[in-house]
Amino acid sequence: MLEILRGPRPQFANAAKWLSVGLVAVSLISVVRAYPNYIPYLSSLSMGRPGYVLVNDSNLDWNQALPEVEKFAQQHALKEILLDEYGFSEPGAYVPEAKPWSCQQPAANDGGQWAAVSANFMMESGNCIWLLQYPHQMLGGGSMYVVQLPAKVPAAGEVGGPPLPADFRYFAGVSKNVDPREIFAKCIRDPEQLQPTLDKFAEQIQESKKK
Repeated sequence: MLEILRGPRPQFANAAKWLSVGLVAVSLISVVRAYPNYIPYLSSLSMGRPGYVLVNDSNLDWNQALPEVEKFAQQHALKEILLDEYGFSEPGAYVPEAKPWSCQQPAANDGGQWAAVSANFMMESGNCIWLLQYPHQMLGGGSMYVVQLPAKVPAAGEVGGPPLPADFRYFAGVSKNVDPREIFAKCIRDPEQLQPTLDKFAEQIQESKKK
């Protein structure tokens, strides 16, 4: 296209050529800077806003930051790290120190511990933005955060504390009565549960069709 322009509009063609070279260079720089965190990458059009404000689900986190959580646990000599992960893998395979946790329902004795929480739970699949007022660190290009909980976690609904049940949000917008992560974890840990689980889903689908 630029060669075609060179005859009738040579100056425009030259300018377009150098513009193209500049855009390619900028793209290469972006690729290098984002490596290896391509999943949560956002262009400069995001204006510095965190990923959890703009995107969600696998556009942001699909457990790809679990190896970084393990590295963090090793660096801080943690025997246990609370984990609220987003995805259907077995987190213990990547983070042996992980203890399953809910950022919306912390226990009273969780105070002072480190927690690793998917960015998806900050606003979309959870209501855990309250965590980011405490010391925290971004992992995986913003796909996950590690947070040091206060010595005493405020009660639900209190200033600086987790949300009340009425303000809970749920995994991928699924009903509060069903957590797909628990279903997948059950099947991963006991493959014999796979067929009964599929049968149950099929039964539910048939009942829904009848309604």
